[in-house]
Amino acid sequence: MQQMILKKYRQTAIFTIYAFVLLILVGGIVRSTGSGMGCPDWPKCFGTWIPPTDVSQLPADYKTIYLQKRLDKNARIAHRLEKMGWNETARKILTDKSIQVEESFNSVKTWIEYLNRLLGVLIGLFIFATLLRSLPFRKTRPVVFWLSLMSFIGVGIEGWLGSIVVSTNLMPGIITAHLGLAMLILLMLLTAVLIADEADPNVNRHLTLRPMPFIGGGIGVSILIFIQMMLGTQVREQVDRVAVQLHTDDRSSWIAHLGTVYDIHRFSYYLLAAAVLYWVWNLRQRAYFENNSLKNICFLILISLFCEILLGIGMARWAIPPAFQPLHLLFATLLLAGTYTATGILYWRKITT
Repeated sequence: MQQMILKKYRQTAIFTIYAFVLLILVGGIVRSTGSGMGCPDWPKCFGTWIPPTDVSQLPADYKTIYLQKRLDKNARIAHRLEKMGWNETARKILTDKSIQVEESFNSVKTWIEYLNRLLGVLIGLFIFATLLRSLPFRKTRPVVFWLSLMSFIGVGIEGWLGSIVVSTNLMPGIITAHLGLAMLILLMLLTAVLIADEADPNVNRHLTLRPMPFIGGGIGVSILIFIQMMLGTQVREQVDRVAVQLHTDDRSSWIAHLGTVYDIHRFSYYLLAAAVLYWVWNLRQRAYFENNSLKNICFLILISLFCEILLGIGMARWAIPPAFQPLHLLFATLLLAGTYTATGILYWRKITT
């Protein structure tokens, strides 16, 4: 019975994790194609559950209509932020001129954003299913239940942040928070699966002392990857600002104006790559690497790191090709998930040396 409960939970949670990574990739595609404002309202799209395919389906003054709706919503958001003491953020939402611009209808961008939202709804349902599967763990492993519950709540907050992203016309800072929370949800789901796996009698538990130096190193590397991803999001926001300021689609002119954040993000990758390679190399020298799960995940880590480096070089040399941006985000996500999972295997599965 316990084995069946564990199997059902693992299947549901792992499927949800894969789907969540896909959602992150699709979110990157939305950003790289400039489709974030393809739907000017939320949760509907141009006031309907099925968006239009042609501008003729919209009223002649649709820009004015949806701009006013966004401004009214922003006023309510700013009022709440002021009550929380975030006066500067509230002021920016109310006065930033870029927020007060309504984009022209583009059917391709509208449907890209709409499909992104549909996938987001499906992910919410998958995480709810994961939460239901975690109910039997409330007494045996309550952490699994609470992590599943927190992931479900987190997805709700993600949806709310998504509505603010749309309402504030992709306001910088909100996008970074949106991605940061997505990464935390992913890590919570991974943690829940790893802890649930301790109930599996096939997991070897003869080792009483865990390899703490490798666990500490894995946590440190995971933190570095997370920081690097947040820096990357800041760079992406800076790219958007530069594109607007220069009034040009010539991407080759953007990089020179990206500033300090871009330089930090680029050069810190050397530190990150060295840390990842050193950690994996040390695992390779020990018997921990002979564990099949750990070996496969370390291979994923190395492939993701290699692809990240190539994509980073490609974006710097070839003027930030739009196709590279979502892939860059995808492999960064896989790098973080892989490193964190390998660390979790060392800690929760107690690998025998």
